[in-house]
Amino acid sequence: MSNQKNRRTNYFIKKDFQRKFIIKFCGLVFLGSVISGILLLRFAGDTLTTAFIQSRLTIVSTADYILPGLIGSSLVTLVLVSIATVFVVMYQSHRIAGPLFNLERSAQQIATGDLNLKIKLRSTDEMTKLADCLNEMSKSLQSNIAKIQTHSTELGTQIDSLKGLLGRESALSEKAQETLTKLDEKKEALNSALGYFKI
Repeated sequence: MSNQKNRRTNYFIKKDFQRKFIIKFCGLVFLGSVISGILLLRFAGDTLTTAFIQSRLTIVSTADYILPGLIGSSLVTLVLVSIATVFVVMYQSHRIAGPLFNLERSAQQIATGDLNLKIKLRSTDEMTKLADCLNEMSKSLQSNIAKIQTHSTELGTQIDSLKGLLGRESALSEKAQETLTKLDEKKEALNSALGYFKI
């Protein structure tokens, strides 16, 4: 039952990536067929072959004799391998493109300040280690921001305490009050910046 739940139904997630991947892979198969055909013809170029052509024994160049069969078999092989390649590459690229899409979306969410995010990939997907690293990074950021928030709260308490003490002494009040006001503004700016993050 859990196998059905984790099964992906949309095989085209990053369509451009998958399309380019399939085209490049099929291009490599075609190039490999052409190179092997050229090499075979090159090595057979100076040899002669005896063959029965229309019930007559004939001596022909080996390259001329095997060329039609080579072209035919290469085309059939190319078509069959290309079809198989499309399915295999689509499946394999899906194991890369799906996690890439998920990681990209998660990174955008982290960029908005949401550090509660937990990236979940299937165990069969590629890039699970990268997802684990991003999860660790998010957890570390959460911890550090929580510490900064604690320090900010303590700073606010100290500023309020200092205001109470200096409020009683009028000689230091004006200069001290100005400094305290600036400290209070900085504390508010810090709290505002920390408010961006969701931890």
